[in-house]
Amino acid sequence: MYMFLFFGFMMSGCTRTSPEQTQLLVEEYPELYQAVFERDGQAILEFTKSDSEGLRAQAWKSLISTDMEDIDQLIDLVIEANTKEAWASLWYKDLSEEQTARLEQLWETTPELREGIATVLGFHGDDETLDMLLNTPEALDYDERLETALAIGRLSMAAELTPDEELIILNESLESTNSELIQAYLYGFYRSRKELDTGTVEALKDSLENFYPDTPAGEQVISRILMVNDNVDAALFRFELDEFETMDVQLAIELAQGISQYEMTRHSVVVLNAMLDHVNHNVTLEALRAIGSRLDDLGPELDRAVLNKIGLIRGIQTSLRLEALNSITNPAKYKDLVYELGKENAYTNPIRYDVLQKILSDDEFLDQLKSDTESEKRLDRFFALQELASWWNNLEQKPTEELIAEVKEIAVRNMETADRSMIFVMRPLFGDLALFSNDEYYLFENMLSRFTLPADVEVYQAISSVLKERFEEEAKPLIDSLAAIGNGALNQTLLNQGWDIPEQEAPQTEFRTPDWKKLTRLGAYPILVLETNKGDFSIQLDVMNAPATISGMQSQISKKAYERIPFHRVVPNFVIQGGDIETQDGFGGPDYVLPTEASPKHYQRAVVGIASAGTDTEGSQFFVMNHWHPHLNGRYTVIGEVIEGMEVVDRIIRGDYIEKIYWDFSIPPLN
Repeated sequence: MYMFLFFGFMMSGCTRTSPEQTQLLVEEYPELYQAVFERDGQAILEFTKSDSEGLRAQAWKSLISTDMEDIDQLIDLVIEANTKEAWASLWYKDLSEEQTARLEQLWETTPELREGIATVLGFHGDDETLDMLLNTPEALDYDERLETALAIGRLSMAAELTPDEELIILNESLESTNSELIQAYLYGFYRSRKELDTGTVEALKDSLENFYPDTPAGEQVISRILMVNDNVDAALFRFELDEFETMDVQLAIELAQGISQYEMTRHSVVVLNAMLDHVNHNVTLEALRAIGSRLDDLGPELDRAVLNKIGLIRGIQTSLRLEALNSITNPAKYKDLVYELGKENAYTNPIRYDVLQKILSDDEFLDQLKSDTESEKRLDRFFALQELASWWNNLEQKPTEELIAEVKEIAVRNMETADRSMIFVMRPLFGDLALFSNDEYYLFENMLSRFTLPADVEVYQAISSVLKERFEEEAKPLIDSLAAIGNGALNQTLLNQGWDIPEQEAPQTEFRTPDWKKLTRLGAYPILVLETNKGDFSIQLDVMNAPATISGMQSQISKKAYERIPFHRVVPNFVIQGGDIETQDGFGGPDYVLPTEASPKHYQRAVVGIASAGTDTEGSQFFVMNHWHPHLNGRYTVIGEVIEGMEVVDRIIRGDYIEKIYWDFSIPPLN
């Protein structure tokens, strides 16, 4: 019935695009995208001169991920255009010192260019650039100040700052309570976890007495900086104890992670206990992980709370119960419960293994892994092999010959499969001389013969480093033959690994061609609803920004390919990621490739992007941002933003899944 209604809508001739957008999608974008598919920079440049503002903007965005030979020409055209899309085209280009100096001079002399120049200098500047930005001679408007602040934040990550420079950045950030500016100015301190001068930290503490950012995001940045600089209590005492049970999810996770990594205090223990009662499972998980990581400090102090609130309570999600058992001093007492819980969900296996390592001897644990690698369930085998590699590399005692033989037997058996996921996670085993001798290159050659490019590029990227380390001379003919295929992502990896490969003209990638007419009927800003086992959330997509990607998604949605697909990757305070419609472990995708559709949009909280293994390797996997991470800007395709249900996104844990996904044409788009 749903498909019939959708078909009727499409055939009715209705359109949710304006006449201008329809013309772009049906008449102008197809020509531009032919140049994009060929990554023909000069051809794309011609579209930046179009009379159509929308076409010009999309052409500039297309240049972000396109190599250019004449950077001077590009800079001239960027200055002439002076749009955020144009400036973004320079972010990842290889600018010379002279070209960067030219932009710095323009910063000083041409105020109307400052906002765009700041975005570029954040990627290409040096210590002198940072000094210039810190001493801007006149006031900036908000957008100019924000981009300048982010440039300062980026550059301060690698800079050797003086105490005076640290104070300038700190004072600039706290000049207002605006969380955007706080995050931008302090981004370098936050991301690099840089230890600051004692005077800077004391100035920060003094400034915070009557200072409260306008959103919890500002508190996140300040809290981490305090914790990194051995002021855990200074961060925690900014909040009343009862706040920790209902606190903003991302802020609570930030604090729990800080407690796990930095100074443990008496107040930390009280806070962790309170966080166990938080309504969000991701906060509870982080609190449990913090407790488990500090058992040497805590001892059994929180055992009873962990068990009575979570570990022994039926009905609580399996991941939480297993993590609880991993966070007590004597999990062996609950061995049977660990095995019982481990049967419920393959995505909980990594936690189950953490607990079993504390309970079982090395021989017993290997027997468990061996049994799991022989499971009929593919995901059980995947997680068992992943754990085997990690466990082997972390063995504290020298392994016996018998143990070596058993591990090698498991590895060789799984090398004979053509499963890219299994091979990728076994990568740490392949470099071990105890397992594979220097005369066993043939095993790796035979293994790689089962894979092809471009579908299995991740396998070649992973194994080529092993071949470089272990079998460089023998593997050189194979590497040369792979390089001759001209896969851009693989060849760049080979060069980074130190392989001497001849320059190859990469063949044109065969991208999926968008159905432009269907996109006009879908609309410029359609609403996509994801019903999950944790609740529903809605994404407003931006078709004009990423038409090729959204057309690909539309084709999969119409086939219900995303339904029952899990969120295979959840990184607290970063992203949730799903959409692996092939293997469901992060190494799979559709039977087509999409071009990278980069843009100058910031990767803020709620932004939705597309996963990638390198430029022009996108497929069906997508991610939703939990928190602001500007290091992703311009590197990944932005397809839209969650407009309803971010509280559901915050609840997603690994293994949660999409029950249903569909377009909702009853909701008026926000744009």
